Amino acid sequence: MHMGQALSIHIKEQQVEYVYPRVLDWSNIMADIADNGCSYSDVSKILGVGWPTVQRWRTGSEPGHSKGTALLLIHARYCGQDLTKQRVSEAVQ
Repeated sequence: MHMGQALSIHIKEQQVEYVYPRVLDWSNIMADIADNGCSYSDVSKILGVGWPTVQRWRTGSEPGHSKGTALLLIHARYCGQDLTKQRVSEAVQ
């Protein structure tokens, strides 16, 4: 057994369970927001981010934690909490 195998075995023994974070479909989140009266320009202004950042989210890039949380708050405000809960529950694990 070489060092890599020993390290791998040690890590596996220590790991009780694996956590796979949910990945939201940010393009759907952004489309919902726009369809319900908050333009991409408004999102940019509200969150203090540049237009290219909003465009990346619009095409499915994942925002950082704080911006993602803020996007979900905007989504709930403009689209309603029920749709936001639905989008979160649709997230792929």
